[in-house]
Formats: sequence, C-alpha cells, structure tokens
Amino acid sequence: MSAALKGPAADYWLLWRMALSTRHPRASAIVLGLTGVATLVVALLVQLKNADPLLTASFAVRVALGGVMMGWMLYFVPGAVKLNSPFTARLVPRLRRRLIELTALVWLVAIVSSALMAQGTKLSPALVFLGTGTWLAAYGLGQSGNRAGAWVQFAAWTCIVFNQHLPAGLIDQLKGGTGFAVAALLMLAFGALALQWMFLNGGERHYAAREAQILQAEKLTAAGQFKERKQHRIGASLYEWVLRRDSAARNSGRLLGHLLGARNHWVYRALAMGGILAAGVVAVGLLHAFGSLELQEMTANIGWAGAALLMLGALFDCERRNVRLKDTAAEQALMRLVPPLPAGAPAFNRHLARTLLRVGLLEWAMLAATVLCLGLLSGASSADLGMQVCLCCLTLPVVAANLRDHAHHAGLLGWRLLCGFVLSVCISFAVGAAAHAVFGLPVLAGAALASILIAIALVANGFRRARTAPYAFPAGRLA
Repeated sequence: MSAALKGPAADYWLLWRMALSTRHPRASAIVLGLTGVATLVVALLVQLKNADPLLTASFAVRVALGGVMMGWMLYFVPGAVKLNSPFTARLVPRLRRRLIELTALVWLVAIVSSALMAQGTKLSPALVFLGTGTWLAAYGLGQSGNRAGAWVQFAAWTCIVFNQHLPAGLIDQLKGGTGFAVAALLMLAFGALALQWMFLNGGERHYAAREAQILQAEKLTAAGQFKERKQHRIGASLYEWVLRRDSAARNSGRLLGHLLGARNHWVYRALAMGGILAAGVVAVGLLHAFGSLELQEMTANIGWAGAALLMLGALFDCERRNVRLKDTAAEQALMRLVPPLPAGAPAFNRHLARTLLRVGLLEWAMLAATVLCLGLLSGASSADLGMQVCLCCLTLPVVAANLRDHAHHAGLLGWRLLCGFVLSVCISFAVGAAAHAVFGLPVLAGAALASILIAIALVANGFRRARTAPYAFPAGRLA
C-alpha cells in the first residue's frame, strides 16, 4: 500500500475512492436520489409560497449542493475511519497522515461552502460556519467510537432549540469580531482533537478504539441492525418471565414468536415505546419551561407530523422479522419436533402466518398508540389527531409483508418492501381522491379506508398462498 501512495493529489483521490468503496454499493444512487427529491419538494414549496422563479432557483441550487455535499460527507467519514486500522497505522505512516489531511480538506470545503450558501438568507453565515464545523467534528468523533461526539451533537441541538435562554448578547457576539474569532479557535481545537481520535497511530489504545469503531459501524449495516445484542437487565428479566410462562402453557403460537429472538419480542417493543413516551414527557416539560411561545405553538401545529414518522418503524420491524426467520434455521428445525405444532406444511404455514400477523398487528398498535400519545403531549388539536390516525392506517398493509413463502424467499426484503409500501400509499391516495370527488369524503380519510381494505386483501392472499407453499422451516433453505 505504501508504494501506491505517490503524491498528495494522487493520494487524496485514491483515499477518497477507497473510503467511499467501504460504504453502500448504491451510495451514488441514494445520495443523488434523496437530494433530487428534497430539491424538488423545496422548490415546489418556495414557488407556491412566493411565486418567484429566481428565488425558487436559488433555494433549489442551495438544497442540491448542500444535499450532495452532506450526503457524500456521511459516507466518506466512516469509510476513512475504517481505512486507519492499527496495522496500517504502524506499517504505512504516510497513509494516516494523508487521511488526516484529506479529512481536514473535505471538512474545510464543506464548512466554507455552507457559509457561502447561507449568504442572502435569514441565516447568519458566521453561525453556519461555526455550527457546520462543530457538527462535522462531533460526527467524526462519534464515528470513531467516542461517545463524546454524540453528546456534543445533543448539546448543539439543545442550544439551537432553546436559544432564547442563552446569555443575552451571546449570539450577536458570535456573529463577528472577537467572539467569532474565539469561537472559531475553539472549533478548530475541537476539530484537531476529533481528527487525532479518529486516526490513532497504533498501540493498545488504537486497538480498543478500533473495537468501538467496528461496533459503531456494524450498527449501520443491514446485518448489524438486526443482530441480537446484549440485553439490559429489566428487559431480560421480563422476557425470561414471559418465556417461562409460554413454555409452561405449551402455547405453540407464542413459542413460535420466541424464535424471532428476544429483541424482536413484544416485550422489548413495549419497553422501547415506554422509553419514547418518557422522553416525550421530559421534552414537552422542558419546552414549556424554557421554550419560547413561538416554538411551543410550532410544536403543537406540526409536532404530530414528526410523531407520525414513527410509523415507518413498521417497515423496519417487518424487515427484522424476515432476517431473524432466516438466521434461526437450527431453532426452527427443533421447533418442528414440538408436539403442539402441526406436522403438515399447509397447517404449519397457516399457524406461522397467524403468529406473524398477530406480532405485526401488536407492534403496529403499539406504534400507533405511541404516536397518538405524543400528539396529545405536543398539544395537537382534534383535527390533527384525526390526521394522525389516518396516517397510521396508511402503514397498516405492511403487517402482511411477512405472510409469504419463507422456504423460497428468505432474507432481506430491501427495496421490494419499500416500493410495495410506496405503491400502497399511492393507490390509497388515488382512491381517497376519487372518494372525495364522488362522496365529498376527506382525501386522507378515504386513503386510510383504502389502506385498511388493501391490508385485508393482502392478509387474505398471504393465507391463501400458505396452503400451497412448502414447509416454511427450514427445508427450502437447507435444500
């Protein structure tokens, strides 16, 4: 590798491509696709509000450039950290130096570009300069396995939300003069610290940090997201009690649910939703105690929309169940020997489908209840709560995603699940628009009713396919 490093420009280009190659194989399509969608949405909203083509074009260019820049940044930084393994840090010293130089150069371009794009907007270029630099350093620190990066990001967002309670005149001092110079020096010092932590130079400390980096990076992969990890004490105790109860009752349906792993059981979903609600109560309390009236009003008006995004967790749950069904083939083979389970393939497949449907509906109900509770906490009106209910119903067809031929179609659903969900939403809104034109029913309410009908049709089709599908566990994957 040392021979491959020639001059600074060639080294930078080589390391840039190497860092990006460690990420998702379709990184370009993801970054450009999401940036394109965001650009179109922002341009449409600005044009509808101001009807000024020049202003619309200005915002569209800013969003496009910022999206591409930040998208590639989110891919580059973790990849660059991976390249600096303990062995290469010792064997190829110039590689580590070039990685530090390239990362600093990329950060500088991103910081300066962000400040330039803030020109002509209500945002202060100086504050954007400081904020972008601090966030990038904190992000890099977090990707290196150091938890201080996450705490710095949390503190930064807290300062943005509760800026009304910062010392009087502090914001104005940071916009120029001595205050800006001091803040810039502190930002540079923090960035230098982050770079040194990201790219250690071998030794025991590097090995320990490398282990943390691997765990951090693994969580961002498809396999790492669905991996069974160490359970916390409360969840493990509650899960063990439920497992003993189901084992004593010899309830085959509930026992099948345990095949998905402890993390995929309803116990952990309930604990997770309880944690989200507790965090929501604390956040609302802090907002009412320290937040401005404008922020409280904005939260009441649009907070329900942010809470509704939790329903996308249903997609994640379906994907996770399919992965666990593939990864637990040995346990599934043993489960076939349990006397209460049906022996024939059609009966067993229907039994499994009922179990997966019950799990999916339970998790969907927990998510929907959490979303509505967060809406109530934020002070949403009755009309907004009704919209929340309709949005929750739009995700109901996802519960049928696990009712399929598991013997032949095991593994990740990936884009097929996402595309199916998007298609279902489009059909629902088309039906809702037609119902609005014919019967005067609100579009969102009509779409919710259409989603319920789609979910019923998909569930019925899943049970119908179960009669002719091969034995789900695990013959199709072991053949």
